Amino acid sequence: MTAQLPWRALLVLSGAAFATVTAELLPASLLLRIGHDLHVSAATAGGLVAAWALTIAATSVPLTRLTARVPRRVLIPAVLLVIAGATAGTALAPSYGWALAGRTVAAAGHGLFWSLLVPTVATLVAPGSIGRAVSVVLAGPAVAGIVGIPLGATAGAALGWRACFVVLAVLLALAALVIRALRLPEAPQPAARSRGDGTALWTVLGVALAAGLVLTGHFLLYTYVAPLLQDFGGYDAPTSGVLLFVFGAAGVLGTALAGRLSDRFPRQALGWVSVAFAAGAGSLVLLDRGVAAAAVVIAGWGVLIGVLPPVYQTHLLRIAPPGREATASAIGITVLNLGIAAGALLGGVVLQRWQAAALPAVAAVVIAVAAAGLVAAELRGRRAVPAAPRRP
Repeated sequence: MTAQLPWRALLVLSGAAFATVTAELLPASLLLRIGHDLHVSAATAGGLVAAWALTIAATSVPLTRLTARVPRRVLIPAVLLVIAGATAGTALAPSYGWALAGRTVAAAGHGLFWSLLVPTVATLVAPGSIGRAVSVVLAGPAVAGIVGIPLGATAGAALGWRACFVVLAVLLALAALVIRALRLPEAPQPAARSRGDGTALWTVLGVALAAGLVLTGHFLLYTYVAPLLQDFGGYDAPTSGVLLFVFGAAGVLGTALAGRLSDRFPRQALGWVSVAFAAGAGSLVLLDRGVAAAAVVIAGWGVLIGVLPPVYQTHLLRIAPPGREATASAIGITVLNLGIAAGALLGGVVLQRWQAAALPAVAAVVIAVAAAGLVAAELRGRRAVPAAPRRP
């Protein structure tokens, strides 16, 4: 019989995750307005996006280890309040430098929040339901991509970018208060280091790097999805918008499917999803075969990127040494952000040298290399996920 999930707590955490991811992505849809208001170019304003990813990559693991003994029922609301304050500070910034400082502080808080999120979810449910619980919480960020960001762009046009950031700061502060009222259960305190912890964390790092390579392939495509659809596919802006909506909706569906897949096949799920992702990326060579074909391959790609993050983060949680789950999660968040940066850089090189038509093939090769490593590691049993997942 399937265990009942603690829906109230999971939905509150999902809402908080929605707000933090909206804070992460919102500037991308408002760059022109931000740049004009702060008297900098759009390219300079783009530094607000780049600084976010770099800050997370640099601070997630150190901050997670530094705060390891702070009770999570205190730490998580406090971190959300820091992000809220920094977001409000960005809204009030008199210059680009102040805005960049606010974004940097918010990014550090975001990285710490996400390092704690999945391990905290695991304390709320039975071991066999961790995958489903994680997929519920990660539905919030998936919805942010298809609702929160377009809504923010629309509100930015009507009210201005500063008002959008103020509203977001208020939402983050409310999320902090509600989570504080939940009285989350405490995670086990880190035990004294054992001889096997170092080996286990190296295994976590290896899996994270392989999954990060899958994400590199994804962001190689996603960063340049506009030229992929318009230059290669030949679709106009309205049709491209419809296809991107299909992508986002399929992502939400993938997130919903991820939990049962992860719980039923804890050893194999990540490798299988990566193999499917390589095939899905390669299938995008069919984008120029008409709208129907494009919708099918775009939907497949969307489902896979919806499935991957919950499966990936749950897998890291299950192979982490006892008491080091937050550190493992921080490693995963760090690698994810490095994958975003690497995908954008590699995609730019591909676009410049071979144009948009080459993006699917290159992405498929990159992802296939990672998938082969993950499947081979699972077959060899290198720190394979236990058949009966343990509770952190």
